[in-house]
Amino acid sequence: MRQADINDMGINIGGRDITNLRYADDTALLSDNLTSMKRILHRVNNARQQAGLLLNAKKTKVMHIPASKESSNVEPDIKIDRTSLENVDNFKYLGSIKTSDGTCTKDINTRIAMAKQGMVSLNNIWKDKSISKPLKFKLLKTLVWPRMLYGCETWTMRKENELKI
Repeated sequence: MRQADINDMGINIGGRDITNLRYADDTALLSDNLTSMKRILHRVNNARQQAGLLLNAKKTKVMHIPASKESSNVEPDIKIDRTSLENVDNFKYLGSIKTSDGTCTKDINTRIAMAKQGMVSLNNIWKDKSISKPLKFKLLKTLVWPRMLYGCETWTMRKENELKI
């Protein structure tokens, strides 16, 4: 990323320009406009080619977050090596669902479903009278709650979300 020389682009958060979020081999590139995004992607693509790294265009997605509802119908045409990248309304990044409308409802609903699935898979334990309630509570806290609360630090809560949880 350092070789891509993209520090003068990106989005401004707290007075700093942020161009990318990275974890292991997952990277999210950020920009506040289409021209800047194309430049960032071009520089990153050149740097990765020089380093001999591969980029899977089929796994690479573009999510446009419009500044206003009027511009939400415009899908950007972004390419890597003449291959158009797929435009999506949401994607999973590091286990959390990110959406173009900026809400966390889809991620919260997914987490609720995963927690319910965890509860159902432990049905035999919940019904077993030989297992103490304190142990059942520990199992709930260690096996179900993490499924529900993963990534909750980043959720933007709405009243409807609070009521579901």
